[in-house]
Amino acid sequence: MRPVVREVLSDREEQVLAALVRAHVDFGAPVGSASLLERERLDVSPATVRKTLVSLEDKGFVHQPHTSAGRMPTNKAYRFYATHALGNEPVGGSRELGSLRYQIEARLQQVSADEIHGQLAEIIGGVSMQLGLVLAPRFEQVRIDHLELVRLAESRMLLVVSLETGPVRSLVIEVGTTADPREVAGVSVRLNERLAGLTVWEVRATVRERIRELGTGFEPALLRAVVEEIETMAAPSKDLLHVAGARNICVQPEFRDASDVADLFDLVEHREALAGLLSDRQGVVVTIGDENELHELHLCSLVTASYQVHGAIGVIGVMGPTRMPYDRVVALVNYAASRAPDLLA
Repeated sequence: MRPVVREVLSDREEQVLAALVRAHVDFGAPVGSASLLERERLDVSPATVRKTLVSLEDKGFVHQPHTSAGRMPTNKAYRFYATHALGNEPVGGSRELGSLRYQIEARLQQVSADEIHGQLAEIIGGVSMQLGLVLAPRFEQVRIDHLELVRLAESRMLLVVSLETGPVRSLVIEVGTTADPREVAGVSVRLNERLAGLTVWEVRATVRERIRELGTGFEPALLRAVVEEIETMAAPSKDLLHVAGARNICVQPEFRDASDVADLFDLVEHREALAGLLSDRQGVVVTIGDENELHELHLCSLVTASYQVHGAIGVIGVMGPTRMPYDRVVALVNYAASRAPDLLA
């Protein structure tokens, strides 16, 4: 992502530009100076508005599709607007933020931890009327504190993995053969000797090598089943990404041309590249148009906020056209990210 340099505008230019951005966000069409004056109740003359718009156009903040049309903000204008939104306190009293708070508290208190990410993506997409994105935390860099193998039945085991930062992962293992209780206890001891203290990623990458010598004296089927389950602990990024609200994108005027939205939907459907992009975004980040690294997103803006659960990082975001109410969307993702740790703890 390229560094953003904020250009200095006069107070009058900022006032007119902000008014134009608000009008364009609401209507999605070029805005004339007369409409701008009437809608925004600007305390200036029509001639002053026209002169200011010409100045903004010369500076690259505004463009006119054709001479008889009104004017529209450029991506540079939306960057100016978004940077201003990031520098201000979140809009606490907005209708969207109130709706988000209500839905999070009403819907997410009653669902399991496994369902929260998908439900949160639906809520974010529905409230923002854009595409809601939630990347669940990855625990790859969290260290394993303890492993325990519990015999549930003759051929069924429960592998309990305790992480240093608190959470516990339980994996049910079908062995396919009868396992002796003493053998199960012995495997538990050896697993801890070789794997405790390593990160989830280190265990996943080296587990076969580290416990290869355990094959002597232990049932091969039991060891093979344990190894296969441990290797699934760090899920691929694409499986951690939850997306909701595709219809919200389809109805936006910017995406009426099917060719414009086809690449975007392909990116969303396959998810891996998008998940990788999200995983690199820390704090609150806004990227607009060609600031996005992926060419499929050059017609879009992406607003994200990261959150942390037991030392692992997740990301909540909104994707939509560059014509986006950044102040409200930044407040939405900020609030959702602030609530996520409590909901997932």
